[in-house]
Amino acid sequence: MTDNEPQFGKKYTFYREKFVINFQAVISQKKFNTVNIEIAPVNNKKAVWDNKITLQLSEVDLYKFFYTVSHGVVFKYQSKFHGTDNNKSILFNESAEGCNITVSGKGKTMHFMCTVGEWFYCQMLMLEQFLCHPLSLSEAKSLLLTDKKSSLK
Repeated sequence: MTDNEPQFGKKYTFYREKFVINFQAVISQKKFNTVNIEIAPVNNKKAVWDNKITLQLSEVDLYKFFYTVSHGVVFKYQSKFHGTDNNKSILFNESAEGCNITVSGKGKTMHFMCTVGEWFYCQMLMLEQFLCHPLSLSEAKSLLLTDKKSSLK
């Protein structure tokens, strides 16, 4: 592995009837901790990874995520202009049921609804990458399971 190659870490993968989504810790080529998100269609109960959209959260994305968590705000966030051609985007829309994640790129849009439990693990991974260290379950609970300032409906 060269110094310019990303380094991969912990990964969470969740499946639905139509889509599969991965959240994976990575150290980017620019040497900051971040998260790669991959989403792909499912056909006959198998992921079609050849048709996936991959997006890497930027440092700004992680800072904005941390801000909302640290201030107890419901996370609704859209980030655009990702990828080498600046043609990928992601939308997080947190609710009482979890978080609906929409990823667009390559002329395609895919949606994935994370359950509350799945979303907890995704948030924990993003926080660990932002804070540059693993979180204990009690640390994650104290950061993530606070009352939100906007009502979850």
